[in-house]
Amino acid sequence: MSKVVSVRLKEDQIVRLGRHAERMGKSHGEAAAQFIEESMREAEFRLIEFRDTVLGRQPYMKGSRLGVWQMIDIARDLEMSAERTAEYLQRPCYFAQAALDYYQAYPEAIDKALAKVDAIGFEELKQMLPNIQQFVVPESFDADNTAKPC
Repeated sequence: MSKVVSVRLKEDQIVRLGRHAERMGKSHGEAAAQFIEESMREAEFRLIEFRDTVLGRQPYMKGSRLGVWQMIDIARDLEMSAERTAEYLQRPCYFAQAALDYYQAYPEAIDKALAKVDAIGFEELKQMLPNIQQFVVPESFDADNTAKPC
């Protein structure tokens, strides 16, 4: 169930919201609701930020070019282990854990992004995003549990 909430905006904020709404193909209210939701998620998950992408607005890991969907795609190959994902990406454990925590809270959004990527295919995605990196976890990746626990 949703409720209408009245918000007082300055004229320049309304103009900026209108530009974003038009670019997103949404009404002012829909765009404002999306921005509020994203801001709340960013406040709850401090290592997550939202960015405009060819897949639409997506959560990314702050300070990196990694989308949460990419982190989860890698983590799935590593049994959803924060330790092994962090080791593979040569990142701190808390970085991988943040992606897993976000996924636990919002699995539908990440699964939807992964489905879009699968439908597009990597080669077509690379045409849209020339700097994208493809991560392939080799089957020989250190599976002897030497990853440091989070």
